[in-house]
Amino acid sequence: MAKETFEDRLARLKDVVDRLERGDLPLEEGVALYKEGLALAKACGRQLETARHEVRIVSDGLVKEFEALEGLETDALAGDRGDDD
Repeated sequence: MAKETFEDRLARLKDVVDRLERGDLPLEEGVALYKEGLALAKACGRQLETARHEVRIVSDGLVKEFEALEGLETDALAGDRGDDD
């Protein structure tokens, strides 16, 4: 079975919420859907937090890399001023 994507879980969560909001379910089915909805919401929240963390890591890495490159360019320009003559 293929791994469920965030979008799959979110779509299912929306379906669960819609069905619960109608209020026409037998008690047992409503409770089961409520539990499923909680599990889906937690799974989506974990996926969002993981994605946010990954973006932060990439962003921080790129900023640090950019700052390091700026320093190299400044050093290279200082060396081209003819100070070695």
